[in-house]
Amino acid sequence: MAVLITELDRQTIIDEEHLRLLPVMYWILGGLDIFISLYGLFYIAMGVVFAMVPFDSASEPPPAFLGWFFVAIGLGFTLMFGASAALKIATGFWIRKRRRRTASLVMAGISCLSMPFGTMVGVLTFIVLLRPSVEALYAGAAAGESPAPVADDPTSA
Repeated sequence: MAVLITELDRQTIIDEEHLRLLPVMYWILGGLDIFISLYGLFYIAMGVVFAMVPFDSASEPPPAFLGWFFVAIGLGFTLMFGASAALKIATGFWIRKRRRRTASLVMAGISCLSMPFGTMVGVLTFIVLLRPSVEALYAGAAAGESPAPVADDPTSA
């Protein structure tokens, strides 16, 4: 027996699937940002070596402020990518729970700066979250409604 679904049911299935995949993409982006933030630790270590380790007197040592400059750059780099990772991971959870749509759209814009994968995820987020049907899903989640069944189950007849 063939089960016919309406256009509304079809769109709901598509929206639910897209809203299931977007968080995974944000979690991957967050993981990449965590990995990139570790690169700043190299600069911090190099700066500490320049600032603290004594050099032999045969050559002129680098000025101490240069070491602290490297520490500051590495710390800023690590904190910036760490914060970006935390926000992207949080965005994945927000999309999964259908909460904070505006904050998710802001993070989509910020994600567009991470070429090429972040740009793809950001553009897809704009496409999905700006659909009227997805706005209705977010409004329903904010009102505390449970999601309606997507299609009739042919086994329950």
